[in-house]
Amino acid sequence: MSEDRQVRPLDERERRILDEIARVTRRDDPDLHRLMDGTEGIVHPPARCTGTRVPWRVVLAVMLLAVLYAAVLVLLPTNLAVAVVIGVQLVLVPIGCLLWGRRHGEL
Repeated sequence: MSEDRQVRPLDERERRILDEIARVTRRDDPDLHRLMDGTEGIVHPPARCTGTRVPWRVVLAVMLLAVLYAAVLVLLPTNLAVAVVIGVQLVLVPIGCLLWGRRHGEL
């Protein structure tokens, strides 16, 4: 939110509406507050890594792999290169993402 914009307090009607939403949400999903609060020392799970810096070694490793991948594709015949791209994009990348997520506690 912009700093020059004034924030007005909620009026009584808006407060009642928010209280009703909170009441219905607590009734329909009693565990939601626990999931949103996270556990002590761990913020809300989807947001806990937001803004986390990626280590330089990871960046360099990914860049090196991308350059090697491109070099291999350039050296392959066209039909084989297409098959490799499809295999990598449909098999290796999803498996890599799942393994990375599992290793880092995201799954």
